[in-house]
Amino acid sequence: MKMNSGIGKLLAPVLILAASGSWSQNLQPGASIQPDTAHTPVNCAQFMAPRKNVNGKLIGQEQCLMLDYGIVDLQKKYHRLDIGISGTLSGYVVKDGARQNYFTSGPDFTFTQMGNVENPRFHGILKYEMEKGTSLTLTYPETGWNGKVFVMVHGRSGSFLRRTLRPWNEYYDGNQQFDANKYERSMLRRGYAVARTRRNADGFGPGDFSSVLDDGTVWPDQNINMVPELILDEVRFVDNVLKQRLGKKPVRNYWWGHSAGTYTGLALNYMIQSDPQLNKDADGQETISGFLGDDPGGGMFLPMLQKDGQDILYRTPEEKAKFVKTLVISHQAYPLVYSNVVVGEFDAKHAPAGISDTALTNKRNMAKLFSRKGMDNVFRMYEVQSVSHQGDEDLETNKNRDIQVVHLSRVMDSAVDLLDDWVEKGIEPPETKSDDASVSAIPAIRLPETACPLGHYYPFPSMRGNNSGSAGVTSFAAYDGAGLEPLDGQLMYVDMNHDGRRDQRETVTQAWGRLGLLTQRETFGRDKYVSCVQGVAVKLRGEKIFTDESVRQYVDEAGKTELPR
Repeated sequence: MKMNSGIGKLLAPVLILAASGSWSQNLQPGASIQPDTAHTPVNCAQFMAPRKNVNGKLIGQEQCLMLDYGIVDLQKKYHRLDIGISGTLSGYVVKDGARQNYFTSGPDFTFTQMGNVENPRFHGILKYEMEKGTSLTLTYPETGWNGKVFVMVHGRSGSFLRRTLRPWNEYYDGNQQFDANKYERSMLRRGYAVARTRRNADGFGPGDFSSVLDDGTVWPDQNINMVPELILDEVRFVDNVLKQRLGKKPVRNYWWGHSAGTYTGLALNYMIQSDPQLNKDADGQETISGFLGDDPGGGMFLPMLQKDGQDILYRTPEEKAKFVKTLVISHQAYPLVYSNVVVGEFDAKHAPAGISDTALTNKRNMAKLFSRKGMDNVFRMYEVQSVSHQGDEDLETNKNRDIQVVHLSRVMDSAVDLLDDWVEKGIEPPETKSDDASVSAIPAIRLPETACPLGHYYPFPSMRGNNSGSAGVTSFAAYDGAGLEPLDGQLMYVDMNHDGRRDQRETVTQAWGRLGLLTQRETFGRDKYVSCVQGVAVKLRGEKIFTDESVRQYVDEAGKTELPR
């Protein structure tokens, strides 16, 4: 396959920020996980979702194998299953322009909103394989199940070719049987079953699969980043397993997505307009009842669909009523800017009006467009200061060498409850929050780390260079009065006091005086810090952004944390 877009070039480090990946797979290139050999895979075809007829061909799940690892947390009775599924998908490819390695069932969003507007789309069938990593891990509580499921949909990452995905049966580590991250553990504590999905979704190189186009042409190098049907059928599979294991079918399935996992969920919501059965089980029950989006990749996709120069999406009350309730957590400090310099990523010259090359602008435009369409009753967006693309879900102490991030997991704790209450009980969540006054009059979320700062969080940690992975994480520079403001991984100075020049670092007393947290005669100390943190945390609890437990954790930590001198 000739990659006219130069996708192979994307494997090299680039100066543009173009990542939409996720740490959620807990797997780095070349990492070593010793597969467990004491368990025997069993056929699980009885749980597979029904296939659908597409142009005379049956499309869907075809083969299933399962490893049952039993209880992996003795105290809480969490049970783990690792499952590999192979099958087929119906979708489209482009042979020229942006996103050539994307096999997708939503071309009007995947291609059009990334600027690939004029090149023809070709329909085909793709076969995906468990041996190349398409799989899921299901963890469920044997007692205390609340009857609901969270399906975890990761971002634009995962490649068998590039060794960031492994065969389905090589994810279990006997030394860490229960490997759920912070978000997943929070859901499990609340009684949810959690299905962590894995798909071949790498956006920066040739894909793992080939598709057979309708004219018989075999078109290789495709990945399955944006095919919601893959996830929907995996949810239906999980529901069948839980019905057998726990005695009833789940009453609710919720979709948590990070980055591309979020825009895949948004696209699914839009696609329901033209195909209302897409989100229906065989018995007519809604497959996904709510979406929790964690920083939409590139700020995509916006709720618009252009036909003959007109936006035809969500024009009537009936159409708007089909939209499934969605909460989006927007990371304000992610500095993603697409560029035509990276060929094949985003075509700014041909992107539809309203689509920006800057992720934060797109996130804000998304919220504004939903509001203009009168859909605030089904969509809310919460912007969070000082967090780049990755949260703290995989960082037990929120630190890893020069990486340090805010406690986004504590916002996610509450967001899980907000979504469930909205769907189950009709309890309205807080209004949209943003530091862009044209989006909302309510400012963005300032966590205690930002509202009572001991230093400054910034993307591009100093020792990690200028690349997309470095852009997606933050480092921390303390207000310690020691030396100049630091240089980041781009060799740009970090403007800690926002005065437009490189200065000596402030002390905490100086910084808090500048921010109005201290008067001229006051000095910083433990009591001031604890009081500030407690006040911010309690305020966020009153706004339903924090749980009582998050308040307790912040106040406890404030009394113990090491303070800059």
